[in-house]
Amino acid sequence: MQEFLTIKNFGHEAPFLELVELLQAHDIPYQTEIYRERLNPISMIMLSPEFIVKVSPDRFIQVDRILLEIAADEVHLADTDHYLFDFKDEELFDILASPDEWSAFDYQLARRILRERGLEVDTKLLNSLHKSRLQELAAPKPSQTLNVMLGYILALLGGIFGFFWGWNMATARKILPNGERLYVFRPSDRQHGWQIVVLSAMIMIGLALWARAV
Repeated sequence: MQEFLTIKNFGHEAPFLELVELLQAHDIPYQTEIYRERLNPISMIMLSPEFIVKVSPDRFIQVDRILLEIAADEVHLADTDHYLFDFKDEELFDILASPDEWSAFDYQLARRILRERGLEVDTKLLNSLHKSRLQELAAPKPSQTLNVMLGYILALLGGIFGFFWGWNMATARKILPNGERLYVFRPSDRQHGWQIVVLSAMIMIGLALWARAV
């Protein structure tokens, strides 16, 4: 069964529909999820709409390349009153170093502006920046000592909150711009997560047996 992962999420419908049409035009299989009205079950506050597009991991690079090609043609029409023209050179290079945080249009416009300022960015440099960014994103979170301690405390206090706390620590994953899925936390913290899950389950079972016996 083909796996689909989130490649883009939007807060507005227009860019969502544009990407869907683009995927259809290039015969790229996709899935969508639309949440027009969402209620936070804890705060009871209405959340902003979210429009999600998913493709298979092996299509991430292809989709990204298509978006960049389209943006490369569009940036020639960008007016000089665009906010990126006020960016310093260092800020524009930051965009090139973290394209996952910017749109394809902003990425290509940053290249155009740097080029117009006499700072040509060659393919070798872009590849190096891309590789460094992937390494940065792939790195697991630092040691979660405090969260591990809190997880054990929650487990001992009743089980269920500790169970979900530990489960998240043990199983949470992130998706890289190239479609690769990696664990969020270090192996040692994930091991603690499983131990918290087991401890929480034992506490919950113990409380249930005690409740029946009382």
